[in-house]
Amino acid sequence: MKIHFDNVSKANVSTLYKWHKTYANVQKKYFKDEYKIRREKQIEDFVFLNGFKKLKTIKDNYILKKLSDLETEHDPEITIITDQKFSRYPCEELITQIKKVLDSKSKLYLCLNRYYINIDNGYHDSTLDDNPNLAITQWLKKKLPDNNVIDLSLDYDDDGSWFTWVIPDRHFFIT
Repeated sequence: MKIHFDNVSKANVSTLYKWHKTYANVQKKYFKDEYKIRREKQIEDFVFLNGFKKLKTIKDNYILKKLSDLETEHDPEITIITDQKFSRYPCEELITQIKKVLDSKSKLYLCLNRYYINIDNGYHDSTLDDNPNLAITQWLKKKLPDNNVIDLSLDYDDDGSWFTWVIPDRHFFIT
C-alpha cells in the first residue's frame, strides 16, 4: 500500500488508540443540541434495514447501544467491528482476522481507520491506487478474492469534524 507514516514513532502509535475514547466527548462539547454521530446512525440503519436479528459487535467504546438487544455470542448473522485496535494489525494479520470472522459464517460490517492501516509500513503494493481510500478498497478486494467486498465509506478530506477517532472512517460490508 502506498500509505506511509514515517514520522510516527512507536511510542506515539501505542498511545494513539487511547485518544479516541475521549475525543468524542471533546467534539460533543461544541454542540448544544442532542445529535447522533452520522457513522453510528449509518451502521444502525444498515442493520435494521437489512433485517439482521442476531449480531456480534467488537468495539472499544460506548457506541451502538441501540443494537444491544440484538447482541449474541452464538451464531451471529453479522459481526460489526468498530474497534480502533483492529485497524492496527499488520496488513497480513488483518486479512487473517477478517477471514476468521467470515469462516464463522457471519457477514462482516468492518470499520477501519485509514490512518492506522499499514501504520508499520510493512506492506507494499505498487499496483494500488495513489488515493489511499481507494487503495484500501483495492487491497481488501485483492486479498479477499472469494468474498464480496462492498465499500460503504464516504470519500472526504478529514478536517477533524467527522468523528473518525470514535468510529473508523472506512466502512466495508464483506460476505
